[in-house]
Amino acid sequence: LDGKVTNQSIPIVLPCSSADKSRLDGASAITLRFNNEPKAILRNPEFYEHRKEERCARQFGTTNPNHPYIKMILESGAWLVGGEVEVLGRILWKDGLDEFRLTPAELKRKFESMKADAVFAFQLRNPIHNGH
Repeated sequence: LDGKVTNQSIPIVLPCSSADKSRLDGASAITLRFNNEPKAILRNPEFYEHRKEERCARQFGTTNPNHPYIKMILESGAWLVGGEVEVLGRILWKDGLDEFRLTPAELKRKFESMKADAVFAFQLRNPIHNGH
């Protein structure tokens, strides 16, 4: 490497049905809602075939439909949608953990204040990440 920061992020995608893909394909933006409240805008959305069996096999090393996360993946939409996400405001879950959910800018300041020369992060929130 050239000594610069290397982003090794994993794309976050949202499963959607064929009906939703047909309705939304060609849109310049999609509003993402939780409990009917707008939380983010997905700009320049792109749709990808949701290769569920391949995803499960690569992520979990099995395609057993009795596995709870595989079951969830197999029951999800036939398409994945991703794009540039514009967050409309901080999401608070009020579960006692909100103080630990920092934005990228907040994390950067925290790491700088700690004089961290390397950072390793591991997140387990979504099934797409639980396989590694």
